[in-house]
This record gives sequence, structure tokens and C-alpha cells, in this order.
Amino acid sequence: MDKTKDKIMMLLLLPLLFFIALTGWRVDFFRLLDSVSGEVLFASPAALGHKFTTRYIHSVELTPVEDEYYVVDGKLWSWEERVRSSKAGMPSVRPEYGRYIENDQWMIYQGGRLSWETFYYRIGNEHLGLNQSSFEPFGRRNFYEIFRGRKLSVSVYKAPFLYSSVRFANSLMYAPEGVPAVERRTR
Repeated sequence: MDKTKDKIMMLLLLPLLFFIALTGWRVDFFRLLDSVSGEVLFASPAALGHKFTTRYIHSVELTPVEDEYYVVDGKLWSWEERVRSSKAGMPSVRPEYGRYIENDQWMIYQGGRLSWETFYYRIGNEHLGLNQSSFEPFGRRNFYEIFRGRKLSVSVYKAPFLYSSVRFANSLMYAPEGVPAVERRTR
């Protein structure tokens, strides 16, 4: 009888213990904030290795530049930068702890061991920057239309899983997603 009583007690305690674990289990969150107002534009739990990509048109070269970041251990790690030219302040040498790859479309700089908990992302407009961004699985969006001229704070932080939810600012939620990649602009 005692064993049956112990089993029933354990079955009753398991949901309580699970709930207690959820309140303390900390996960990585990816967040976009407006740097001036502090408004949360986007927040979502982020699994290890989740990818965030920015794309813009270089102001001098007028060619696309893509930066790819991954969420790892509470930070955004710069994994790869893709450029079409190596002039006017763009990368031109292999990172010390990385590699250089060239194909028909891109010059690719991988690695380098750069990471941030927070970085600032200045958004241009339809004449300067043409910034686009994507965070899996939400697709590419035209940030230069949604957040024209704003400075965003991009960060990763840890918080209890219990409070996890996806938050979209209305301007981001209703913006078209999966838009085509911007290409070279002429002056």
C-alpha cells in the first residue's frame, strides 16, 4: 500500500515540479528595440543557433552587403559577411579566426569570433541604405520602409521560459514578409 501511495504522491507532484522548473528555466530571447523610445518592436525566444540576417546597400559602392548573426549562449555572434566588392571600407582580408570564400556572386568572410549582447542598427530609407532584415522563421522585411531613419537596438538576453512569447510591433507584424532582396542602386 505504501508503494502505491508513494506513486500517487509522485504523480501529483510531477506537474508542480514541472511548473516550478519552467519558472526558473532561462532561455535566450532575441529583441529589437527602438533606441530612442525604448519601444519593443520584436521579441521572441531564440533557440541555440537561431539566425538573424541584415542586408543593405553600401553607400559608396552601391552594392548589397549581408551580415549573418547567430544566437549562441546569450549573444549575437557574427558568423558571416557577404559583399560584392572589397573597396570603400568593406572587408578585404580574411578574419584572423575565420576564412575567406569567393563564388560567382559573393566574397564571403566567415568567422572572426565577434559577438555582442547588444548592437545598434541604423536604418536608412529608400535612397540610402535600403535596409532589410530577417529573423527565422519570419522572413525578410523591408526595414527601410517600416523603421525609416530610426536607430534600432538588436539584443539577446536571458529570461525565464514561463514568460516567453513572440511580440511584434504592429508596424512589423503587418509589413509584407518574404520580400525580394534589394540589389544595386544607381545614383
